[in-house]
Amino acid sequence: MSAEENKATIRRMIEAFNQRDLAFIDEGFSPHFVLHTALTPGWPRGLEGARKMFTTMLTTAPDIRLTIEDIFAEGDKVAVRWTFRGTHTGESPLRGAPTGEHFTIVAIALYRFADGKIEEDWGVDAQWQTGEVWT
Repeated sequence: MSAEENKATIRRMIEAFNQRDLAFIDEGFSPHFVLHTALTPGWPRGLEGARKMFTTMLTTAPDIRLTIEDIFAEGDKVAVRWTFRGTHTGESPLRGAPTGEHFTIVAIALYRFADGKIEEDWGVDAQWQTGEVWT
């Protein structure tokens, strides 16, 4: 797949996430998917890990929306800088009990593709801001 096709897959992933379309996981992620981040040691691999990544965010903040700020690609890798906005109304393994606060997360991730599917995700520790910031 070309770098442009890989970027298009990331855009489809964000659109699917924002529409709560979890069917994208089976079409867009490799069965060998690995999430690499310091915040999630022991995360499951494969489609189960991809599904958990989506459902954990949706459980933490059912109203969460993702916005791509920048996206770059070269070869089999895509880098994304994005913003997550939502309300912390659900239990979160990273943030604990619900606070009801609005939040913004600014994050960067690097994805590696294999056979046209997302195979690896290197997430950079995100900055969590409460309140209406960076709107």
